[in-house]
Amino acid sequence: MNDIFMRNVLKETACTEYILQVIMNRTDIKVIDQTLQKDYKNLQGRSAILDCVAKDAENNFFNVEIQGENDGASPKRARYHCGLLDMNLLNPGDFFDNLPETYVIFITKNDVLGYNLPINHIRRRSNETGEIFEDGQHILYVNSKKQDDTELGRLMHDLHCKEADEMYSNILASRVHQLKETEEGVNQMCQELEEIYNEGEQSGVQKGELKKARETTLALLEMGMSAEQIAKAVNLSIETIQNWISEASF
Repeated sequence: MNDIFMRNVLKETACTEYILQVIMNRTDIKVIDQTLQKDYKNLQGRSAILDCVAKDAENNFFNVEIQGENDGASPKRARYHCGLLDMNLLNPGDFFDNLPETYVIFITKNDVLGYNLPINHIRRRSNETGEIFEDGQHILYVNSKKQDDTELGRLMHDLHCKEADEMYSNILASRVHQLKETEEGVNQMCQELEEIYNEGEQSGVQKGELKKARETTLALLEMGMSAEQIAKAVNLSIETIQNWISEASF
């Protein structure tokens, strides 16, 4: 459920494909294209960076978001993500009926909607008839606290695992092993973390820099680095690093 780590896991298309197959309860989903951390533009208003947007062989589009904080998965944010997808899926002159089916999927650390269910499927309906309004837009909330003995529950368990050998899925375990226990994977993670931290420095906004530094700290901690090593890596005091580690343990 660590956002930085998960973006590297999802660089392996097979991992994205497996996660979608489980959440959608469809073993036939085949991901043929995906983009990670892409800035979806809104020329008239606010743009947003979407974690992962995948396209399957049937021309369905899936936006997968890993959300640790409740406010990052609010219903209106889900609505906005749907709008951004739509605005970026039609070319000038295309017919509106050419819009593909879209699925915005929030995998959340907490039970954001408060229904105590493992998954919620959101669709528009007619108040008068109760029938689904077939606009092709789908929103799904997946509650990662639900880790029962189902395929979806086992996937949620795997997303919380720190070690590959504790995972049920061989596909995810293989990717996590590669990232955490091979030289190539560790170098890839370190490069990603350095790029994220540099982006925070270049923004010139102190709050943004500290947020990126904290994300980097927790990611390096997951990789087994000591507080002293992390402090040197992000150029902050050991006291600050220890405080962040202490806060994250609660």
